[in-house]
Amino acid sequence: PGAQNGSVQDVTTGAVTYGHRFLTTSGRAGRAIKVRSFDEYRARLLENFVILERSERHDKIARELDAKAQRLQGRISRMVRAESGLLAEVPDLVEYPSVVAGTFGAEFLELPDEVLTTTLIHHQHYFPVEAEDGKLKNAFLAVINTEPDNERTIARNAERVVSARLRDARFFWEADRKNTLESRLDRLRTLLFHKKLGSYREKADRIEALARWIAAEALGAGDEIAAQAAQAARLAKADLTTDMVREFTELQGTMGGIYAREEHLPEAVWKAIYYHYLPIGVEADAAPSKAQLGRGAVSWAAVSLADKVDTLVGMFAAGEKPTGSRDPYGLRRAAQAVVKILTDLEATTGINRAVKVSALVDQALAGYAGTVTPADDSWRTALFAFLAERQAYLLERRGFKFDEIRAVVADGATLAPHDVMRRVHALSQARKTAGFEPLAVLFKRVKNITKDFKADASTPSDFAAIRGVLREPSELALLDALEQRSARIAPELQNNRYLTAMNELAHLHAPVDAFFRDVLVMADDPVLRQARLALLNTLKTTILQTGGDISEMAADDNR
Repeated sequence: PGAQNGSVQDVTTGAVTYGHRFLTTSGRAGRAIKVRSFDEYRARLLENFVILERSERHDKIARELDAKAQRLQGRISRMVRAESGLLAEVPDLVEYPSVVAGTFGAEFLELPDEVLTTTLIHHQHYFPVEAEDGKLKNAFLAVINTEPDNERTIARNAERVVSARLRDARFFWEADRKNTLESRLDRLRTLLFHKKLGSYREKADRIEALARWIAAEALGAGDEIAAQAAQAARLAKADLTTDMVREFTELQGTMGGIYAREEHLPEAVWKAIYYHYLPIGVEADAAPSKAQLGRGAVSWAAVSLADKVDTLVGMFAAGEKPTGSRDPYGLRRAAQAVVKILTDLEATTGINRAVKVSALVDQALAGYAGTVTPADDSWRTALFAFLAERQAYLLERRGFKFDEIRAVVADGATLAPHDVMRRVHALSQARKTAGFEPLAVLFKRVKNITKDFKADASTPSDFAAIRGVLREPSELALLDALEQRSARIAPELQNNRYLTAMNELAHLHAPVDAFFRDVLVMADDPVLRQARLALLNTLKTTILQTGGDISEMAADDNR
């Protein structure tokens, strides 16, 4: 503000900027101002009702909002503070902010809070006011770009606009509830999901079946929860046919949940609909929380996953992959939500399962039988890589190091996000163990030597057979250490005690180091050579299954 009306191009010779377009203490509002230094620039703008620093505008707005809310015997809605970002947005819309208070008819408080806050925040950029008990008051605060010497006139104009909006919303609210969500399903045939993938009614049928399968098979829920997830998925898109959502598009999903609640559908059904577009963020505490979901936690996870996986599979199979600059179908957001739900599955639903994304993809593809037939499997490879990239992004945002992430997130086709989170957390701790990172350096050599290894008829297949061929003390010592550590690692992995298992790997550094010092792997004797390669291949498999590709953590990769 202020600076965008002019520029300070050369403070040594003077420059021109402009004051507030409407406010002035003398002369003409918005007139040209000559300045010769930055300090003069700041001071002259303030004299002409332009606050240059964004932080000052923000603080002035925050102070006045709190003061006005207190006069109304209330406070700024906590939802605005926590979720809407409105307080971060309005300082960029004004040059000399002030706050005025307005009211609307108390009868509009009968509308759902979500409708009131959407009208005020998203449509008008106004701040809702709530009482100390958290209930909304029939009042709002508006930030204006002028001094409110005629505050009542300004507030009255704002009230007219808000009241007109709320009258429309009340009409939609009353009209929409005359029809059940179930009765609206056929109207979804008139809404196109994608030209290659059919209508929203066809999508509703697909995600109904997919949500039931996810709840019952992938999440291991009972028949009742699976049936509730299926019902919620079938109705999840029905609110797209309502007048309220056509006018307030931000409320899609949310209004479906509210209408389902008004129909007295079970909590597990209406909450699954209400929250099924979430999550948005990747943070562990991103909404919805377990407390918000209540009895609908499992059905929500099933419906949200079904909706997003159906979209991802359909779009990728239809050739609608996002690019670096284009993502018109929000596929990054959908993929991010899938890995977020699966990563935090236990914290959100209480279900301790490592669900593989490949299982969800295969089941979703079955729902498209006869609708889309890809020429080959290249779309699957692209989709799995895309999901692995989103998983890596989630882990990066949660503070893990890039080499730890690369070690664990290797193949999207085998990606199980809940398991990945536990492994990367364990890996970040295990690397502190003496010998672990030196082993990572040696593991790179193990991978290189065994990359072309293929077992043949002469290759020993177990520890005993390998022992019968080896003869050098260093290779026998490595065999003994590997056999001993493998026996300890296996039960730890089986019980998901990844840190304990990874700490066992650190003990292999010394025997592996001695092996490479003393033993020529590629011996002339083919039987001996195969036995040594088999030993190293067993070592590689053990490390990969336990700690992932720890060669990514080798020191030369971290510079």
